[in-house]
Amino acid sequence: MAIRGNLLRTIVLLLSTRLPFVTSASATLTTCLSSANLQPISSSSSDYTADSLAYNRRLSYKPADIVFPTNEQDVASAVNCASQVGVKIAARSGGHSYAANGVGGEDGSLVIDLKNLNSVKVTASNQTAVFGTGIRIGDLALALFNGGKQAMAHGTCPYVGTGGHLGCGGFGLPSRLWGLALDAVIGAQVILANGSIVTASSTENQDLFFAIRGAAPSFGVVTSLTVKTQSAPSSNVFFNYVFSPLNVTMAVETFLAYQNFGANDAPPNLGMNVELGNGDFEMSGVFYGPTSNFSAVIRPLLDAVPQQPKSESVKTYDWLGILTQLAGSDGSLNTSTKADVSDTFYAKSLMVEENAPLTKTALQSFFNYLYGPGTTTDTSWFILADLWGGPSSAINVVPSTQTAFSHRSTLYTFQFYASSSNSAPPYPSDGISFVDGMVSSITSNMSGTDFGMYSCYVDPQLSAAEAQQVYYGNATTTRLQNIKSQVDPMNIFSFPQAIENVPDPESTAQSAAQRGAAPYAAQLGVIAALLLDVLLPVV
Repeated sequence: MAIRGNLLRTIVLLLSTRLPFVTSASATLTTCLSSANLQPISSSSSDYTADSLAYNRRLSYKPADIVFPTNEQDVASAVNCASQVGVKIAARSGGHSYAANGVGGEDGSLVIDLKNLNSVKVTASNQTAVFGTGIRIGDLALALFNGGKQAMAHGTCPYVGTGGHLGCGGFGLPSRLWGLALDAVIGAQVILANGSIVTASSTENQDLFFAIRGAAPSFGVVTSLTVKTQSAPSSNVFFNYVFSPLNVTMAVETFLAYQNFGANDAPPNLGMNVELGNGDFEMSGVFYGPTSNFSAVIRPLLDAVPQQPKSESVKTYDWLGILTQLAGSDGSLNTSTKADVSDTFYAKSLMVEENAPLTKTALQSFFNYLYGPGTTTDTSWFILADLWGGPSSAINVVPSTQTAFSHRSTLYTFQFYASSSNSAPPYPSDGISFVDGMVSSITSNMSGTDFGMYSCYVDPQLSAAEAQQVYYGNATTTRLQNIKSQVDPMNIFSFPQAIENVPDPESTAQSAAQRGAAPYAAQLGVIAALLLDVLLPVV
């Protein structure tokens, strides 16, 4: 009887206590993933620290588990495991998220790393390509060109993952000619929260197709993309003009010349930007056309600038040559030739509308900031102002309701970026406020102007509501929330700024109960076994 009494006391204790060794959702997740032969990397694994590092070393998060699936079915199995125990999912393509969303953007997510899903099939005859979203931009560019001299618009860093890049936008210097990278997408394979593998296109799952072109991480794991490709131009004129404005007035006039040229004179086959640094003012880009035509194209800009360039360089490359030139210090397009590098930074963006260019007053405030605090900060910073719009821009001819990326009237997009002095932690304590000051020096002098922001340069300091407003706008956010309620009602694909389903209170309570019950199944099993030990002798 004493033994039976002790067992009964143990049962009472189990019912009132959540034992860590059986109640941990992470442990339950690990067990499920192991049963699916996914070989999860958990916190006790020797590779965990390295595999959970963020590209942006300013941020550090602890995933519940990390898996490296080799095919779509593996991804579906991983999604099923996470859904069963209520663990959030983060898909990682290249891992370059500014907010470290590739490792969850917060603690406790299942990271599904897609690096093994890197196959490419190019069909040059009808200008299409299908590729796994684990392939990086440089490797994709090589495969497209080697598969029949094909190309597409994309960014310049070879190490950025294609899944993330095309999931949020995918701007590149050819985008005014060909559109954003996501505008080339004509089909996708997506793993949904229920583990189903579906196709999204203009004829299948159209709402999902809309959502993944601009807000993909909130809706599923995109494992492959089908895109329309372009014939790679044979002549690509790279140009770089370096100026040395002696004061704020000269800097403002030089930038106004760029703004006016972009709005009125830049042909769509010209991609360019202004780069600003501590004492630097450069205009550079690529003219996708014959060298003989370039001088006439760029002359109106140079004539409008109130100073002669301190130095200039104009050189013509073939397609792979221009991509390598733009990659700069990253070097080869083949990412297997050297390891990726990290940084420690904070960044923001600002999208200037075609119908609301920056005023002279706003630019004076901006350059006063750069010529003041910009010269004394202990960060290493740069600013890019990439030309998006202007005459016949392929980005802006797309209706704003066609994709989740809805900023289709942008003239140019700023990226404000400040690293620690050696690109390693710790990050300067005033670094975030310094970058915020760059942005506010403009916005505070453009009263009544609603600026958008570019989600590929994600700002983790924004709340979810703030982020969704500036990344998508109210109408698109509402549409995305409705789609989310259909494909991910439990918000499994989640990170701090994710689009979330907004369920009614009853379904919220039910889903919370379901999530809460899942990790305790093992505990109930222990209790059941003990009850049998107690009760069977009685009967």
